[in-house]
Amino acid sequence: MTITLLIIGIILVLIGLFGAVLPFLPGLPLAFIGTLLISIATHFHLISVPVLVALACLALLSIVVDFASGIIGARLGKASIWGGVGAVTGVIVGILFFGLLGIVFGPAIGVLVFEFIARHNKTQAVKVAKTTLVTSLLGLAINGILAVVYVIIVVSAIIF
Repeated sequence: MTITLLIIGIILVLIGLFGAVLPFLPGLPLAFIGTLLISIATHFHLISVPVLVALACLALLSIVVDFASGIIGARLGKASIWGGVGAVTGVIVGILFFGLLGIVFGPAIGVLVFEFIARHNKTQAVKVAKTTLVTSLLGLAINGILAVVYVIIVVSAIIF
């Protein structure tokens, strides 16, 4: 049982770390579940409960970054209230139909559609959608940084 937990944990951590920079995988949450399994399998000798709490906070922060990055981009691009509604709608519809890939592209598509309907200005709608897409991609980059911090914490916990 212990070996099985370790193997599953290691696989989830590896998939999760790759997923931190790929929009279609819930990166750090998967890595955290894997780390938790490893901790349980080793009776918390390798990774302690306080370290797990810190890692859980990083995983939660990565979820917040995923959801907020597109919405913040809509606001930075000077989207109208309808553009903001489009960003939120895009995240929700994007997740439902395209999984986590929808977190990156959903807000931009939602802003584009809602801004165009609200303002009938293609140029403004495209400008806001581009800004939203850039901030969504920035969110992926931030998740990559969070993944590096995650690895540093885990490696430090194991070594020390």
